[in-house]
Amino acid sequence: MPPVAAVCLVFALVLSAALWIYLVRVCFANSTVHGIVALLLPPIALLSLLPHWQQYRQLFLMALGAFGFISIAIILA
Repeated sequence: MPPVAAVCLVFALVLSAALWIYLVRVCFANSTVHGIVALLLPPIALLSLLPHWQQYRQLFLMALGAFGFISIAIILA
């Protein structure tokens, strides 16, 4: 694996972990059931917040950044 792909992969993992923690915090603030869904199925919880994307813009930007980094790592690997 080239060094650039490895760095992008590390960035993607760190950003994804931060995104997951933030998502769990936001979802538990909304409701307990939504928080449990965020713990077990984060993509479903993220999609359920889509109607309120303006309020949770930072969440979606973090998800886009993580997706971008993982895409670059896959292309370069």
